[in-house]
Amino acid sequence: MKTTLFTSAMLAAATAVAVCSCDNKAKEGNNAGNEEQPQAEQAAETPQAPAEPQAPAAPGNEEICQAVTAPLVGYSFAAPGGVAYDVTEDTPGHQTIEATVKMVVKENLYAESAAPEEFNKERQAVNEAANLAIRPDAAYLMQVGAPTDLITDEDRTAKQLPQDLQAALVELREFAEAKVYKQVAAAGQEAEVRITVNADLKDGAWQFTTAGQNLAGITALADYTPQGALPQGAPILSPEFIEARKAEIAAKCAAFNELAKPFNQGREEAARQRLTQLQAQAEEEARRNQEQLDAQKAEQQKWQEACTKALAAGNNFSGEWTRGNRFGEITLHIEQAKVFENSVQFFGSIYDTKLPEASLDIAGRCELTPGEQGSLVNVTIYDGQYDPDQPTAEVYDAKDGMLQLHLGADGKLTGVMTCESWGNAPEKAFNIQLAPKAAPAKGKTR
Repeated sequence: MKTTLFTSAMLAAATAVAVCSCDNKAKEGNNAGNEEQPQAEQAAETPQAPAEPQAPAAPGNEEICQAVTAPLVGYSFAAPGGVAYDVTEDTPGHQTIEATVKMVVKENLYAESAAPEEFNKERQAVNEAANLAIRPDAAYLMQVGAPTDLITDEDRTAKQLPQDLQAALVELREFAEAKVYKQVAAAGQEAEVRITVNADLKDGAWQFTTAGQNLAGITALADYTPQGALPQGAPILSPEFIEARKAEIAAKCAAFNELAKPFNQGREEAARQRLTQLQAQAEEEARRNQEQLDAQKAEQQKWQEACTKALAAGNNFSGEWTRGNRFGEITLHIEQAKVFENSVQFFGSIYDTKLPEASLDIAGRCELTPGEQGSLVNVTIYDGQYDPDQPTAEVYDAKDGMLQLHLGADGKLTGVMTCESWGNAPEKAFNIQLAPKAAPAKGKTR
């Protein structure tokens, strides 16, 4: 095994010597032919013994260096700076060459990187400027004293900026967050790779094939950008650049704040005007609600008075009952009435209008809050005198007879006379239609 260290300078010198040696030998051969031509002709006539075969010469340094550096031609950002190799002759005409190549970076290499942490303070100022410009209307409303119940969901959404401010804000953010180029390798930096080459002698010449390689040292730098390939004016990270860029961001942020100042002030004034408008609307709405409430109270009071008057002691309601094809007359008489906060309770009787002597005692309650049909009037029927031949005797005989009526705005009582036990047979109920009827004048005789 043979170990050789060969630098690029040595390679150039060895190549030059080899070329010179070949040229000199060629010239000497030409001169000898011119001076001793007769001897050569004589020697050609005399038979000579065949020459013994010579052992093949080992690959030269130049050949080996070219073979082991061939896989590296794609890495143009670096050049071979030195080659060290071991040669092992496995069999005659076959050698294994294990080489270590030091690749030298030609110029500084850079990687694109996010804006550095040194800009955080300036970027925070940018965010604050942006937040001030897009803060929701709700913030300004509260700032001028608006109560939370006047703030809507729409007021809580971020504000849409005018086109010029939006463009300026985008430009400012992009500048503050722009990527930079950070140096990751310096010119002259070395990266070591290992390459294994097989050398085979074929037809009197050595042929080389790559048998293995470990290029991790150089491929780790392949994704970086050489300084000469950077875009024009590329931001290269350095202490000087950081300070200059921080000052630029601060200046641009101040310019944006100045540009947005009229917009922000206008929004505060708009919030003040809107608050005044909302307060006026709220006052108007409150007054409208109060007026409606007063009207409802007045209407309720009017209705209660109408119910109280309709169901006052001494009043009568007369009309008819019907069930199927049967019908008859009926009168409801109120003997006593008492008004409560939400109802009128009364006592009296019901009887056949044609037969006042046959009557039944009743107790009733009228709700003073009207529904769709008027105020509900529930009447319970007690014992009394009645005509057993009339269909109404079915109710009067029962112990759960009742009237379910409504007092309408026209002063009439309408509903049914039934029994609680008839709940599943509504067809048995008697329909009742009663209208107010003046009591007979006292002292008048026929």
